[in-house]
Amino acid sequence: MAAAAGAISESEFREMLAKAETLINDVNANVSSLFDRSNRAMYFLPPGLSDILAEALVNLRDLVARFFEEYAKIIYNPGWPFGLMSAADDWTNKIGGPISELSAKLSADQMRIDNHWKGRASEAYAAVVPAQQKAIDAIKATSDAIDSNLTKTAYGIFALWAGILLALVAYVAELMAEAAAAATVVGAPPAAAGAGVSTAKVIGLVVACVALFVTFVGTIVDSVTTLNQTLHSDGAFPDGWPTSTTTDFTDGSLSDGDTTDWRIKTDD
Repeated sequence: MAAAAGAISESEFREMLAKAETLINDVNANVSSLFDRSNRAMYFLPPGLSDILAEALVNLRDLVARFFEEYAKIIYNPGWPFGLMSAADDWTNKIGGPISELSAKLSADQMRIDNHWKGRASEAYAAVVPAQQKAIDAIKATSDAIDSNLTKTAYGIFALWAGILLALVAYVAELMAEAAAAATVVGAPPAAAGAGVSTAKVIGLVVACVALFVTFVGTIVDSVTTLNQTLHSDGAFPDGWPTSTTTDFTDGSLSDGDTTDWRIKTDD
């Protein structure tokens, strides 16, 4: 399907996911390099500094594990925005659009209820038109709301991944510098400590991105709850779909002299 205005294309989104995977591989590579260089540096550092380095590496190990735990929550529940957008389009194009066209036609001036018939039948059908139009308009409003909520959720997924990608880019850049510093031996302790700070920071950013997305979805959930209540409400048609069956049309005779006679409308 074509991307909606303001959205990215499916190919662009796949590239974004591929970029995130590449960055995660870079995280693994740089963290491994930093640990290898720091472990070698311990042999050349005096006891005090080697102890500081060892403590920093333990802290970094725990933080990196936490980072991957948080990132896994997104990977295992990523959502597919284009499925949501496709469903949103279906609600508008296959339901809302046709219903809207029907609503425009469902009015006394657009129908030929009394062009050929007059009497109780014509009057009954004409009387029920406003109620039927109200019911149809309720369906259109519901389909619009479903379209809107599905589209908003899709856009929320785009924003979530954009935020995660920015956080990963910054994290990898910092890890590269810290891994390089660890190769100098004397720079290993501050490099390990700095990597811990960088990792704690990216954890905070990932958690914040997810929290914002959850908050955003929460506002949609409120709307969906209201929508669900509307779907189960009979306010638009309390007695079921409006019909004219309150009038007895079982007698289809044209002129037997009773009150249900049907006749061709004349100009009188």
